[in-house]
Parts: sequence; structure tokens; C-alpha cells
Amino acid sequence: MAVPRYQQIAQMLRAAITSGTYKVGDLLPTEQELCATHGISRHTARDALRLLTDAGLVTRKRRAGTVVAASAEPALFVQPLGGFQDLLQYARTARLTILAYVPAPTDGMARDLGLMPGDWRELRGLRRDGAKVVGLTRILIRTDCAPLQAEIEETPTVADAIEARFGLTPSRIDQQISAMVLDSRNAALLGCEPGTAALRTRRTYHDAKGVLFLASESIHPADRFVYSMSFNRERE
Repeated sequence: MAVPRYQQIAQMLRAAITSGTYKVGDLLPTEQELCATHGISRHTARDALRLLTDAGLVTRKRRAGTVVAASAEPALFVQPLGGFQDLLQYARTARLTILAYVPAPTDGMARDLGLMPGDWRELRGLRRDGAKVVGLTRILIRTDCAPLQAEIEETPTVADAIEARFGLTPSRIDQQISAMVLDSRNAALLGCEPGTAALRTRRTYHDAKGVLFLASESIHPADRFVYSMSFNRERE
């Protein structure tokens, strides 16, 4: 799946800011100018600028325009959270480095979810945004639809690898978000001090019949990840 157009525009503007093309205090192109230059809709332009605002690179003021506020982005991964595709997009954008791909241990996430470990494989890895490690990921894959590790490494996400080999796609994703502190093992993998505040996100992926076939748990230090949501007022 291609990167959404608004993210492409945001990445282009981000690169222009970090390279110095736009300096702190400079104005970015207006939404209208972005639309004319790149052939995009006003909605797409607005979403691209919103990502830069959420990342702390720009500020948007009425009548003043969009002003560059920082030349370097904080060590933070920003995920817009607006619907089904936004949930899948994180896995496609935050690159996965596989550390292990083994039968699920009896004392791990499978047990926490009430699953039979023997029926599942567990993948453990690091999530990176560019060169930066933004989080840890554990993924459970039902054994009868578990791709080879090479197939996972060749596709954007584990879900994409499952679809490519077995034709199985998620129809429903359930998500739980909770706060935690890092233990010594996870802190070492993330390069943090033990006791650092973190965000834990657990997702379960169900097929068209409601049967669970994939589950994931991601852990992000508090200063490296934020969820971003926008709400529009409903017209009466």
C-alpha cells in the first residue's frame, strides 16, 4: 500500500525544514499554494501541515500562516489516529527490525490473551523511525497462517505478508492503550533508564468471521511517540 499523499507532502516539507530550506521563523507555503503546486485537495494540504504541527516543527496562527518553529524534529513518532487505515499505517511507516521469530513461549503474550501458545508463533522486534528506535514490538501469529520470516521482511507489515501468502485480511482491529514503566530488560533494548514512563498499545486482528489470527503489543517511551486525533463538529 502506498504512503498516503498527505504524509508524502509532510515528509517533503519536513525534509525542507531540516535541510534549512525553511528556517525558524520562515513561513511555509499556504494550503492554497500547496494545492496548486502539488495538485492536491485542501483537505490533504491541511492534514500534511497538521502532522508538522503535531511534531512540533511548525505553529499555525490565524492570519499569520504556518511558521517554522524548530529546525529539528523532537525524538517523537506521531501517528494520526482517525480510522482503520491509520492503525495499519503505523506498521507500514515504523520500520520493523526482527530480533526473534519463534514458537510462542508459554509465559508470554499468548498466556496474557488466554491463547494456547502451541498454536501461535511470536515475533519480537524493534520499531524504527529512520535510524531512531521508537519502540518494541511483540507480534503473535496463528501458526496456520504464519509466513516465513523472509516473507515478513520483504513486505511492509506482517499483515501484508499474511495476506500475500494466505489471502487473509483483518476485518476488525481492537485496540487497548495503557500506561506503564519500563523494566530493566525493555529499558536496555530501548536505550532508556529503568522506570521510564512508556505507552503500551495492544491490538488484536480478526478475520471476516471474527476469528483472531494476529495480535501485537508495542511499547514506546513517552518521549518518542504520540497519538494524534482530530475531531470535526457534526452539522445538525
